[in-house]
Amino acid sequence: NGTKYYIEDSAAPIKDDKNITTGVALVFRDVTEKKEQRKKIEYLSVHDSLTGLYNRMFFEEELKRLDTKRNLPISIIMADMNGLKLANDIFGHEAGDLLLQKAAEAFRKVCRSDDIIARVGGDEFSILLPKTKTEDAERILIRIKEQFSKEKVNAIKGSISMGCDTK
Repeated sequence: NGTKYYIEDSAAPIKDDKNITTGVALVFRDVTEKKEQRKKIEYLSVHDSLTGLYNRMFFEEELKRLDTKRNLPISIIMADMNGLKLANDIFGHEAGDLLLQKAAEAFRKVCRSDDIIARVGGDEFSILLPKTKTEDAERILIRIKEQFSKEKVNAIKGSISMGCDTK
């Protein structure tokens, strides 16, 4: 039916009483579940489980890796979501989580596929923009703010404080 499975195999010789190989015993094991679990663990090691964005550890590694002449100018956007504590206190953590997810979606809609978007703290985000001048980073920043301002969770309207700089 087209379903793909991951398998592990092993082979062992079958020998007669004169130590001559007369056959081989083959064993195949379905390790699809094990492989999928490994993929999930690898994904979670570099991604934030709530937003699906990269996590702080991955961001810091990418910052080091991308800090080369060929990526210059490289810009960084730092963002701090407004109203998360208020949303959590008044409407509960489910509302706060939804607000974080909507912020992540705003970042994804605006940023390019090569940009590194990470949730680096509770309500803090950072974006690495390789080969991006300050003016372009500022335009991206404005578009993110505009995109997120269209969002609303209960009575809390999406608002984010942002700044950027360029090397």
